[in-house]
Amino acid sequence: MDRFVYIKSIDIYDDTVFTKERTLEWENHLLDSYEDVFLGLKAKIDPVSPVKFNINKSLLDETIIDAVIGMRKITDSSFNSVEDPNSFKIAAYLAYWWLRHKPASVYYPDDFELNDIKIAGCPAGTDEEYERQKLIWQLKHVNELVAVQTVFTYIFDFDVVLCDNKRCNHIKHSEKERFCFDSFEEMKDVLFKKLTYYFAYRPITPKTIEHILEGYTFHPAWGLTGPQWNLDD
Repeated sequence: MDRFVYIKSIDIYDDTVFTKERTLEWENHLLDSYEDVFLGLKAKIDPVSPVKFNINKSLLDETIIDAVIGMRKITDSSFNSVEDPNSFKIAAYLAYWWLRHKPASVYYPDDFELNDIKIAGCPAGTDEEYERQKLIWQLKHVNELVAVQTVFTYIFDFDVVLCDNKRCNHIKHSEKERFCFDSFEEMKDVLFKKLTYYFAYRPITPKTIEHILEGYTFHPAWGLTGPQWNLDD
């Protein structure tokens, strides 16, 4: 080829809202979410299976750039009074562009089939084949797992439990058959699974993600990472 496309670098930073320090915090949050998912999956894989993980730094940079550009359009719009995107918007744009660029990848030798993967020892009473198929699906959708981890940990502080099992039992007793979970921990697992499914198979926009996260906080069972419902935003 004697022609190529040259992509000029874009200056996305300012001195007020989208500073280099703030965008670095967002990048670190994405990397922390990736590490959480990576370590969780790695622990499930038997070391004899030659599966490795990688994150593409160039695609990570593009994720941040496109997320900032999207949020800048909101703050620069003459049709609203948004000066600084709230936590819901930030999490939504980071996750959306992560899903578009998919910086994380799983790779293995050409002569290895992912379906042949071996899992680390399963606890007694566990359906090993089910766990193996679940692991295979998760490896295929590692970017969706990271996006889910990103938005939930940006909004929720899961170490701060607002509604414990006692509170859950009280709700189950008062609501009888209308509350379908045995614990709030079970509810959290379902939230993670459902959002992973949406990210994997449903058309998603930043606005959709934002509204989903808002809905999850109307009665939070866990503490929030900040004043997410700042009505001035």
